[in-house]
Amino acid sequence: MRSLFSLSLLTSMVAVVLAYVAKATVIEPIVCVSLFILVFSSRKDENSLLLTLIFAVVFVLEVLVAFGLKYMVFPAVESYYYENIYAFSIQLILSLLLLFLLRHRMTISVILTRGKSASVFEKNYAEGPLYFLVIISALVDFLALMENFLRNLERLGVNEETAKLFWEFTFFYDYFEYLKAVPMLLCVLLLYVGLIVRTKRQPIQN
Repeated sequence: MRSLFSLSLLTSMVAVVLAYVAKATVIEPIVCVSLFILVFSSRKDENSLLLTLIFAVVFVLEVLVAFGLKYMVFPAVESYYYENIYAFSIQLILSLLLLFLLRHRMTISVILTRGKSASVFEKNYAEGPLYFLVIISALVDFLALMENFLRNLERLGVNEETAKLFWEFTFFYDYFEYLKAVPMLLCVLLLYVGLIVRTKRQPIQN
């Protein structure tokens, strides 16, 4: 239990620090700090703690990727078209990774706890809604990537007269941060709700 808590605490702390260093948008620090607080709140419940750890790990990767893109990749790329391909593709990969980790939570639980904690195998009522919200987030990434291709059809060999009809398709590009922020903030809220429900339904195991 202590090792899982330490790992979750360290991961959430790294996420907060990286979000600050990378000068991320307002949403990332809020999510990271919320996860950090949630780690302390769920320190006696390995079930909720593991879900929090999964989100914290992905957020650490997300901030690292954002830092790398902003300061290493984008300066070397002179086209917004390719910048968007890199950004939206990696965001999609991270969303799919989060889906994969949630889907295989039980396997991860066995590895991290060595099968010594029964609570990690219990049902967490937040899991279903969490999975749905992460699917929505992945869908936003995919649609933003497709919109980028649609907006630059001339680069794909389409006649410019036809391609220019789609140059103004910028909905997902313009509102990407907001469209991603809503499901992610709801995920954090659901993690809190899941912890509260588990706490009220049964005594938390030490």
